[in-house]
Amino acid sequence: MENKTIEIAVCGAHMTGLPLNYQLAELDATFVKATKTDKIYRLYEVPEKVPPRPGMIRDTQNGSSLELEVWSMPLENFGAFMIQIAEPLGIGTVILEDGSSVYGFLCESDPIKDAKEITSYGGWRAYIS
Repeated sequence: MENKTIEIAVCGAHMTGLPLNYQLAELDATFVKATKTDKIYRLYEVPEKVPPRPGMIRDTQNGSSLELEVWSMPLENFGAFMIQIAEPLGIGTVILEDGSSVYGFLCESDPIKDAKEITSYGGWRAYIS
């Protein structure tokens, strides 16, 4: 039987060495690559989340390219991953800088309307360091 996987882009606390990365490791996800999004996203610090994490929204008018990581996870583990995702985050389609797309974290826009925008840092790692 063929091994089915799903690629997932992570742009915050699930990245290598950060507090929620263990969730990927526990579900047998493997690191694929570090890359960037297309220039159509904005990044915000999601309020009142522990551990802190960003929320990425698509904005084709005022977006930028943001750093992220792509991980590959066995498809049968994806549901167990999804139930760990805290609102206002969810999984949607993320366009990468090379024009390809993967599933990845996106944020509902209403809960972050008054949040601190951190797009200018170019990614979560740069913001937290």
